Amino acid sequence: MQELVLFAVKQAEAHGADDAEAFAVTLSESEVFLENNDVKQAKSQRMGSIGLRVIVDGSPGFYSVNRLTKDSVRDAAVMAVKIARASPTDKFNSFPRKSKVKLLRGIYDKASESFGAEAAARTASEMLDAAKSRDPRITVDSGSFSSARLIHYLSNSNGLSLSERISSFSWSIMGMAIDSGEVSSFDFQSGGTHFVKRIDVRKTALEFADTVLDSLKPKKIDSFRGEMLLAPSAVNELVEEVIAHSVNSDAVQKKSSAFAGKIGTPVASEILTVEDDATNTDGLGAASFDREGTPHRRNVVIEKGVLKKLLYNTYTAKKDGVRTTGNAGGSSSSPPLVSTTNFIIRAGTSGIDKMISEMKKGIIVSRFSGNVNPINGDFSGVVKGGKLVERGTVVNAVKEVMVAGNIFSALKNLDGISKERKVMLTSILPYLRIGNISFTGG
Repeated sequence: MQELVLFAVKQAEAHGADDAEAFAVTLSESEVFLENNDVKQAKSQRMGSIGLRVIVDGSPGFYSVNRLTKDSVRDAAVMAVKIARASPTDKFNSFPRKSKVKLLRGIYDKASESFGAEAAARTASEMLDAAKSRDPRITVDSGSFSSARLIHYLSNSNGLSLSERISSFSWSIMGMAIDSGEVSSFDFQSGGTHFVKRIDVRKTALEFADTVLDSLKPKKIDSFRGEMLLAPSAVNELVEEVIAHSVNSDAVQKKSSAFAGKIGTPVASEILTVEDDATNTDGLGAASFDREGTPHRRNVVIEKGVLKKLLYNTYTAKKDGVRTTGNAGGSSSSPPLVSTTNFIIRAGTSGIDKMISEMKKGIIVSRFSGNVNPINGDFSGVVKGGKLVERGTVVNAVKEVMVAGNIFSALKNLDGISKERKVMLTSILPYLRIGNISFTGG
């Protein structure tokens, strides 16, 4: 495959490209699905693809193929160059220069090579059994377990030539509890790791089961304004998308980010620090280099509430006259975009129990179901798996509670971050406590 990506670059140059880049991925995957309290389907697949990006007189072209032969790659080179010649010129198009990439340890497990469909099916069954055995009222609506091994290959006309192997295991479970016809809120939990020995589907299943059981027998409440304690899943749904969009340099350049022109200014409470870190091997977004071959590094985007930097790929960095942050993302089937890798909120100093004990009146939100506008930060929706807290004590589950507000205002009213954090695939998130939130009772 490494020879094939080098061949692709040479073919693109031979057909008239000034610069060329080939990015290929091979994938071996086994996946098992849960449905209606049973293991329903298992599948295994191997696939590969290669994407060829070229520049001709400043104009970009891209073409991808799934057939990994020299003939198909030669055809891709011809098509990519044709597309470039029909595209508008853009002086900011370029490819990164060759640089030293130190390959990460801790993202490939050799034991993954013998972890096939049967092992995946056993593990999925273990997750299902763990949830069901917790309590007969548990119903698993859906879920999955996936094991994957992939190899990235990249080469460009600036002499860059890289490859890297990554193994990953990911799982999820969704459902509810049913008691005498009463149905709890749905809950969704997930987990992931790079290593066979660190697979812990039981922990995820029990967290799911306990969450749906806790949301049984909810009570309606009156509307009030108070504190909101977001569980990591709710942080992912409400907060992460807004921050990730806002620090994306492409969004800033297109004037669709609220953080435009705010580098060096406070955008959140001083207790908040947010990082994008592909070198953190706890997250499944870990890798040694980005979609363009730039070495990954830890990027602190918000530090103690102050916006420190945006995330860039080569194109957007050249537009702003800065250095790329190594955040070119995407697959071999499309040109690279700017994207996060592992989204991480730095842990706080308080335990979750202490954070709850400090609440005068508020709601713990396990999940959020509704709309979030990543541009202006407005959100509105329904609290899922919510629990009312009064004078530091959890009182009861809540029913039909709406919540609305603005994430940017909420970040400035952030007054608590837990020391406990949860790894959620490509996110590492704590509990966040936010004041002055409006709740509407049913």
